[in-house]
Amino acid sequence: MKLFYNAKFYSMKHENDSFAAALVDNGIIKEIYNTIPELTDIEKIDLQNLFVYPGFIDTHTHSFEGGLYSMGANLEKVATLEDVFSILSETEPVSGKIFAFRFDERLVKEKRFPTASELDKIFPDIPVILRRVDGHSCVINSKAVQSIDWDIPLPGNFNGYLSKRENGKAANWFHRNFDDESILRIYQKAANIAVNRGHTTIHTMIGDGHSNTKHYEFIKNNLHRFPVEFILYPQITDVPKALEAGSPRIGGCVLADGSFGSHTAALSEPYSDEPGNYGSLYRSSKSWNNFIQNAHKNNLQVAVHCIGDAAISQILAIYEKAQKDNPKDLRHAIIHNELTTEDILDREKNAKVSVIMQPMFDRLWANPNGLYENRLGKERTLRTNRLASIYNRGILLTGSSDWYITEMNALKGIDAATRIHNKYERLSAYQAVEIYTKNAAALSFDEDQLGTLEVGRQADFVCLQDDIFTSGSIAEIKIAAVIKKGCIKIHNEGSSHE
Repeated sequence: MKLFYNAKFYSMKHENDSFAAALVDNGIIKEIYNTIPELTDIEKIDLQNLFVYPGFIDTHTHSFEGGLYSMGANLEKVATLEDVFSILSETEPVSGKIFAFRFDERLVKEKRFPTASELDKIFPDIPVILRRVDGHSCVINSKAVQSIDWDIPLPGNFNGYLSKRENGKAANWFHRNFDDESILRIYQKAANIAVNRGHTTIHTMIGDGHSNTKHYEFIKNNLHRFPVEFILYPQITDVPKALEAGSPRIGGCVLADGSFGSHTAALSEPYSDEPGNYGSLYRSSKSWNNFIQNAHKNNLQVAVHCIGDAAISQILAIYEKAQKDNPKDLRHAIIHNELTTEDILDREKNAKVSVIMQPMFDRLWANPNGLYENRLGKERTLRTNRLASIYNRGILLTGSSDWYITEMNALKGIDAATRIHNKYERLSAYQAVEIYTKNAAALSFDEDQLGTLEVGRQADFVCLQDDIFTSGSIAEIKIAAVIKKGCIKIHNEGSSHE
């Protein structure tokens, strides 16, 4: 047994509930103490006045892509296309391919994407993919064009830019053909990044969005290898395959629409900067109905990517019908849930829908004259990322990064949730921590194991040098240690053993 002591443990059962020490046996909290107990014949771990919370849970990541792209070129800080070309020229291939991510054409001097011919000058013989920051469009070079088996031939004047289905086709080709050793190395990279940012559990999608589960079974059989707990989503719409794999859930980033940045999120009113464009609903309601009703019938929790209000309404209507015809506690989820109305939020509450949201989207794109205002205008920008309106309705709200899209960093997400640009949609610090702990555990029906620190729960701790609830700069708090099932996974300055 181990005694973790000399810290302020926040249980997250309710606000201000804390204790001073925890006795852990076989990874489970056996007892908690308001004062440090006198115990003998146990291992004692002095946490040296740290602040301890349940391990953070990120409820939506692309961990394979995130681990893979972390070995490639991060373009989030480039100012010109020359910066892009310079970084790419120093990038090493991974399994014979070049990966670049987090490119935002709005932030470079030229205000455009690189072209296929420009990428060819650097890599004439190696396939290259450069993904936009939202993941919903990309640029590829000529070698990639020649290597991919296209359903429909690309136009003769193709310049490298892809969106919608072609973007997904290219990305899926780049993500294929890795051997088992490489797949494990990529997921290990993702797990290490997660634990170093204070996470003990992360949800991740595995699949191509249609019927290919890729390496779902392989990772499922190797979960014990990782320092964090992966909760897996077969990212498919093939219900029999999900059932065959023994998954309790299906979906993840199966797309009802695209993104604001790529003008492909489906809107009920047109884009402010493209008045004739309403975005795109990626599938018919009939197709979605067949999938979701079949999943609901077979007790599979469904999660669908919906950004625009038209896409949210499309999927919500099918969730509502499934729940009305056959009420179940499956906690079907809408991922992103960015642009909403009062009516949509009321319907989500009544249908007992869960929402998986990314506070960092607001921090990055809701600033004055930023992406949201450019695409949607000021009035609709106020209706994005409505965390407080969702939380106050009692809708199950969870926090995530959508990593690789934004950094997998719960402290930055918590900070962003307390500083939403629309001040009426801000969460308190306690509420913001809840969506990365207690609420996140409930999404996967793990509320009896994860998300709070109490007797009988897993001893999953994130130990911080400052108190989230009193800090003026949550995003800058240092992580001193991360403990999973009572075992220290990272240990920086701030704790010691006896």
